[in-house]
Amino acid sequence: MGLSIAPIAESLPAGREDWAALWFAREPSARLVVTRTLRVLASNRKANELFERAGGLLALRDGFLTSRDRRLSGELAAMVSSASAAGALRALADGEGAAVLAEAMALDTDRAGAVGLAFRDLSAPAEIECADLEQLFGVTPGEHMVLVQLLKGRSSREIAEATGKSVLTVRTHVKRAYGKISVKTRGQLFARLLPYLSIR
Repeated sequence: MGLSIAPIAESLPAGREDWAALWFAREPSARLVVTRTLRVLASNRKANELFERAGGLLALRDGFLTSRDRRLSGELAAMVSSASAAGALRALADGEGAAVLAEAMALDTDRAGAVGLAFRDLSAPAEIECADLEQLFGVTPGEHMVLVQLLKGRSSREIAEATGKSVLTVRTHVKRAYGKISVKTRGQLFARLLPYLSIR
């Protein structure tokens, strides 16, 4: 996975070296382990790539996670200082249109302990893997495919063009799948299926 732990690994408290391993094992996204003051204890290769690609929206400076935008730096600091074991999601954006989805989760019960951060560049295309909705909700393979495409932000027309199906067929799949999952809108669909999704 290419963790960038050295030379900061020695700053992890004794007996807490498992923080980084457990946090980075969750999924291959841009991930860091930081202190409540945003001092970076560990980061993976994807985080370093995100910092380069985001053009300064987020950056590592003198061992601390920061941003070129002061308001965004304040939001990030507040998110990390209030992080709990339940985790929290927040979209962070600067005034120039760059944005990331950030997740902060306390990795220790100690209020001064380490915090795990995960980032997703909102300008990058989403890779969505979905659990077997056919078994979970009784949707057909066609409905399953259409649902995943909807979750990627595609319209019925775009799905029809990509799959060679008619727009009417796609809309029929959507209507039937929504009924089986007991939702009425795309927002409700995303909220209902979120526990079954892996988004990278």
